[in-house]
This record gives sequence, C-alpha cells and structure tokens, in this order.
Amino acid sequence: MTWLALAAAAVPFVFGTIRAIQTGSDFRYLWIAVAAAIGTAGVLLTSRSAARGAVRVGIVVFAIATVLAVAVAMLLGTRFGPGLLIVAFAFAFWFAVSGVLFRLGARRS
Repeated sequence: MTWLALAAAAVPFVFGTIRAIQTGSDFRYLWIAVAAAIGTAGVLLTSRSAARGAVRVGIVVFAIATVLAVAVAMLLGTRFGPGLLIVAFAFAFWFAVSGVLFRLGARRS
C-alpha cells in the first residue's frame, strides 16, 4: 500500500513537471503540488494512525490540500475560476487517495 500511496502522491508532481517542460517557464503547478503535499504531510503527521479513520483522514487531506492549492495559486497570480478549482480539486484528490492508502498501509506494518 505504501508504494501505491507514493504513486498517488506523485501524480500532481508529474503534471506539474509536464507543464513546466511544455511551457519552459510555468512552474505554478509544481508550487501548488508542493503546498498541497505539505498540507497532506501535516495531516498525516498529526492524525492518529488507526486504519479505521483512513477515510476521515482522506476527507481532511482533501479539504486542506484544496485550500492550500487555491491559496498558493492565487498568491502566484492565478485568477479564481473554474480552471483553478479543477486543478486544486484534482491535486487534492490524488493527495487524499495517497493519505488513505498510506493510512491503510500503516495498519498492516
């Protein structure tokens, strides 16, 4: 499960890297991924490691990662709108999946 959690967490960084390579100068997706990852790490570090709370952790990770992704995007000059929300929700989704898988895998160890 831990490898799947890492793979899920890597998805936003892959998208950010692809965007940076394609444009040559747009690193916003990478900064958004970093902010959401920090939020995810904070939730995982401060929550209990019980697997029965894995879905709850996923919900909290999704909420915090979304807020941080939107905040960082807006600080970087992105206008609030559907495009920003789609990216924020997508990144938060992958981090939430990662958090749930990580929590479920921690139970087995």
